[in-house]
Amino acid sequence: MFRISKVNLYVSQKLNLFLQTSTLCYMPYFKADFVYPVLQSPIANGIVHTDDSGEIIQVYTQLEGLSIEPSQIKYNKGIIIPGLVNAHCHLELSHLYNKMPEHTGLIGFIKHLQTIRNQALEQVEEATINWQQKMLEHGIVAVGDICNGTNSLKAKKKGLLHYHNFIEIFSFNPSIANESLLHGQSLLKQFEQVIPENYNQLFTSSISPHAPYSTSLELVHSIGNLPNERQLPICIHNQECAAELEMFQHASGGFIEMLHSFQISTEHWKKNPDGSMIAIANMLQKNTKMLWVHNTFTSAQEIQSVLEVIPSSYFCLCPNANLYIEQRLPNFELFNQYKDLVCLGTDSLASNYGLCILSEMQQIEKHANINFDTILQWATINGAKALGFEKQIGSIEKGKKPGLNLLKFDSNELLFNQVTSIEKLI
Repeated sequence: MFRISKVNLYVSQKLNLFLQTSTLCYMPYFKADFVYPVLQSPIANGIVHTDDSGEIIQVYTQLEGLSIEPSQIKYNKGIIIPGLVNAHCHLELSHLYNKMPEHTGLIGFIKHLQTIRNQALEQVEEATINWQQKMLEHGIVAVGDICNGTNSLKAKKKGLLHYHNFIEIFSFNPSIANESLLHGQSLLKQFEQVIPENYNQLFTSSISPHAPYSTSLELVHSIGNLPNERQLPICIHNQECAAELEMFQHASGGFIEMLHSFQISTEHWKKNPDGSMIAIANMLQKNTKMLWVHNTFTSAQEIQSVLEVIPSSYFCLCPNANLYIEQRLPNFELFNQYKDLVCLGTDSLASNYGLCILSEMQQIEKHANINFDTILQWATINGAKALGFEKQIGSIEKGKKPGLNLLKFDSNELLFNQVTSIEKLI
């Protein structure tokens, strides 16, 4: 009897210790006026149950939530949404915050950027670290990041966000396309080797062309034919200004003049009546996952034609940057017809006053009649799909680790207006 009592006492002590620990570190239950899973209908008074790592264990309706101990539930006024995706960013340009003039037009912007882009490495790295933290605080969980070098790696090694790195290369002269491609492959190798194997976030990289006016069609073709068994995305800056149309359709205009000012020959250049978007698409393999960025001057006919050539095309909109540089916005209603293929980006701090996706959503709300659910889809699951991260993030579903944000409103209307705010929950 004495031996049994000692065993019972030991078990009782262990059980009490477990219960105390469980009380202090219980799996969180987050409740709000609405839960927006994104891929399912909103849930009034819904509850999201996660483990300590942020993985979704279960999503409960109000009725199902009655079985949960009320003391374990954290109520939040507002709506719970998944983490946001910044599908187009230039983190390495964060040191240029507030240093570039507005409304110069894209050609003026490029010329000015070349004069101030290079700064001390320590200054550049510090800026990338600081602004990565701000993205985290703004509820962003994943980034499609343009990389011309390794200056952003110090920030990324902290493991705070998921990244797809678009290793960007240039070469308008087709005779040096191979040299440019080798440079990109060397840079890609550095990204693949520097991040440790036990890195706890998604981290992928691929080589991408910069833009139609800076990358020869021969180089685009070479990039499009690189081995890509994992179907990683590539991207290109697309139709940000009217000069790109003039360059392709008439072999004249501001971009031709800019290239000459940089001592770059355009003797090989020929007119392409179909325009830049179709010309680029025709250089790629049909199964390419392509992210077209900006699309300020893109037409309905071009979108339809491109989807016939590259069905896995996504269209990334960066409204704040478009206003900053060109004072022009894309036709949001046009892209609403392809709402499953649209995502959002911030561009860089050379062309924006922040790296905040909520701010981009507010700009769309201000200038277009796009419904709340669609804008939320553009800012979450569509960006995740474009970057290849949809199995882990982008929607609130059992088994995913999407991050959770709380959107707060000043009224009962669900609007992304200027007083809508966001709070990161996990």
